[in-house]
Amino acid sequence: MLFAGCSICWGVKQLKRTRDYLRFQRKQHINRKIGILRRYGDWALVGWLRDCPGRLSKGKIHCSCPMCREKSYDDWSISDKRDIISAKQQEDEFFRR
Repeated sequence: MLFAGCSICWGVKQLKRTRDYLRFQRKQHINRKIGILRRYGDWALVGWLRDCPGRLSKGKIHCSCPMCREKSYDDWSISDKRDIISAKQQEDEFFRR
């Protein structure tokens, strides 16, 4: 078999996006990321732009260090939080006596 794509699409010509559409999408991505950076503060906007807004169309605008990102496995699970609260209560009761 020479064609590695979908059998339904056999012989169908793929439409190319126009330059105008690509420019529009790029501008939308840039504006969205500028809005995100404005919520962080002006220092973030200046740091990422560096007088060239096109840099924002390239990819992520966040840091992946542990201080900047938050993952579900970084926090205690609900059952662990309950156990910690219970242990603190038992400790307080023990030392009150």
